[in-house]
Amino acid sequence: MRKKWTYVVVTVLAFLLPTWGNVVEADEGMTDKVDLYMKAMMEEYQIPGLSVAIVQDGDTLYTNSYGVTAEGSTVSSNTPFFLGSISKSMTALGIVQLVESGQVDLDESIGTYLPWFAAEASFEASSITIRQLLAQTSGYSTYTGMEYSDVGAKDASALKENVRDLSHAKLTRAPGEQHQYSNANYMILGAVLEEVSGQSYADYMEQHVFGPLGMSMAAADEERAVRSGFEQGYQSWFGYPRVSSVPYDNSGASYGYITASIDDMALQFLLQDNDMLLRREHKELLLSPLVQHRPDRAYGFGWRISETDQGETLVWHSGSTPEARAEIFFIPDRGLGAVILTNKNHILEEARLSQVSKDLRGILDGQDPKPPSAGVHPMIWGLAGTLFILLAILIWLLLRMKKRNLKLYLTLPLSLVLFAMSAGIIPLFTRLTSSPWNSIRLFAPDIAYMTLGIVAILAWMGLVLMYGTLVNRRKHLESVTRRA
Repeated sequence: MRKKWTYVVVTVLAFLLPTWGNVVEADEGMTDKVDLYMKAMMEEYQIPGLSVAIVQDGDTLYTNSYGVTAEGSTVSSNTPFFLGSISKSMTALGIVQLVESGQVDLDESIGTYLPWFAAEASFEASSITIRQLLAQTSGYSTYTGMEYSDVGAKDASALKENVRDLSHAKLTRAPGEQHQYSNANYMILGAVLEEVSGQSYADYMEQHVFGPLGMSMAAADEERAVRSGFEQGYQSWFGYPRVSSVPYDNSGASYGYITASIDDMALQFLLQDNDMLLRREHKELLLSPLVQHRPDRAYGFGWRISETDQGETLVWHSGSTPEARAEIFFIPDRGLGAVILTNKNHILEEARLSQVSKDLRGILDGQDPKPPSAGVHPMIWGLAGTLFILLAILIWLLLRMKKRNLKLYLTLPLSLVLFAMSAGIIPLFTRLTSSPWNSIRLFAPDIAYMTLGIVAILAWMGLVLMYGTLVNRRKHLESVTRRA
């Protein structure tokens, strides 16, 4: 097993460090298929801007850019996109560099490197090791990670302050017990990188990662991202793009807010021997698995490791922010990889781009992909239908109330039930989806606002019933009194 992974890692690393790879002539039929498929997919999924690159054996086989940014600029090979959780692999690279220099030990605890974290966290949390953070086995849940994500922080010290707040969060599992994918782990790793190096996360990435990798348009804070040409993306409303108003989160680069262009990401595939970045033994460590969390999937240093349908090893990751979705994969047995960057996202549409990544692998295998098919997600139809039905019932109640035949013994309990339902919908929704409300609001704004509409209508129904019944009851009593 160890020999197999050594072979895989060495093969992947043969095309992962920077070189001046040239665009090589690719099979014309294959490139035409990729081009037509990407255009059809963009139109069907209503994606405004996209860049794609395919790399093989150290050379760029195909690259193209399509569409526009939210500010109307034409997308080019130098247009930066959010990478989402692909940023985690770069944070892991920075940590492995510190391991190589002897400044970090994978099996040392958080408390060793972040004494201010240990001073406020529980003993269990402060004893989490660096390896457990990398492997996503710290005990922090996915939900906890999302609670501290996408906060739109602006200060240069935002990462440290967010991790300081995170020190009070409770673990849902004992450290090392279970793989739970969580942004919290890579937030803490970003803080470790800052504390040990004495540099800000953005400065460290620019000097030790982006520079050596030739990623000239990449950035890890808002100021540098804007300077490199980053422009806002789009949130999806009922499948259609709407310019995002979600702010850049300066506390989030280590888990998801790095920006980079398709040229930057294509260069990532070109990792040849470069001792400025890592020595060979640590390059092998970087792409080794840390935990086999499913029979068909392992997690490593910010990378997922599984198999293709043909049984080949697949090293990959997806990335999401509220306004962008990205996919990256390597097939080391063939020295082949690709990256797709887009500037639109919605939680219910993320599976579509994962399918696009799979279809792209199929095209590279000589297959004809099925035409992309979008349609509105059933959950959106369901919420929209519920909203209209409840609105119709509310109108009916208003008309019914004028007839003054509401029964107190029936309608008063019903109004209390409606109040309880309106108060409980959002807590129930967040529990069922395992997502904080802020994440739902950012990654599915149409769902969030329809849910708020349902809450408001239920509350209004309760008020209408209670008010109408009490008014009718009072008038009935007055009528009885007058007759007496």
